[in-house]
Amino acid sequence: MSGAASIRPADPRDWIASLSPVVAPQARVLLRLLDAAEGDPRIRALQVRGSLPRGTADEHSDVDALLRIADDEYEAALADMPSLVRSLGPSVDVLFGTPGSPFLFVQFRDGVQLELSGRRASEARGRAPDVVVLLDRDGLLEQPYEPSPPWDRDLWLGWAWMALSGVDKYLRRDSLWEALTTLERARSLLLRHHAAAAGIEDPELGITSILDFGGTLPDRLDETVARLDAADIRRAAHVCAQLLERYERRPFGALVLERLRAS
Repeated sequence: MSGAASIRPADPRDWIASLSPVVAPQARVLLRLLDAAEGDPRIRALQVRGSLPRGTADEHSDVDALLRIADDEYEAALADMPSLVRSLGPSVDVLFGTPGSPFLFVQFRDGVQLELSGRRASEARGRAPDVVVLLDRDGLLEQPYEPSPPWDRDLWLGWAWMALSGVDKYLRRDSLWEALTTLERARSLLLRHHAAAAGIEDPELGITSILDFGGTLPDRLDETVARLDAADIRRAAHVCAQLLERYERRPFGALVLERLRAS
């Protein structure tokens, strides 16, 4: 399953103006960000990704944007990014705002959230799916490309089996909080693999991608949720192991199932 094609609108401001009235506050932040990027020659490109380009954004959606910065000005531009985002409007807080951080999260007073990344221009490989290009001075994003699968995609199943083995270990130690949080990690890894197996875009986002791209959740997923109770955690972990076994049968998985079945 693939998302919408990437877009480079002829008039970025028209594209922003065409966004649903439901996301008018996000559109205002995006327009100010475009103005700021155009006014700083160190910024060579600006793209927005996520639910806004896909047309699935609602009033709770954030603005997810990426700046491509001239290599020889990269460090200086990163140092100025906290000031840049504060110029976009009154903010409650800026996380990761240490000068030089390549990623910022901004909570504005009007409720809008902005995730802003800064990357070197030389690292651009083209235009990824579900991206809208608002600025591209050098044609860095002219050609669409398909990103490589996440490097850890082939590890998710193994890590999930390891996590479920850990659940059994923590239960035998009577460490319920460790068992519960490890079960939650196993479920998260299961959902990543489920998304990848279904061909869903951005499978590393797990349940978020499954729901955003119209996928179907695994049967019995609700049975993998547990209370802070040893018997209930063991029951839920056993169900999670059964779901994992649908994708992969191996001796370690059989051992984990047997351990989780034991009282």
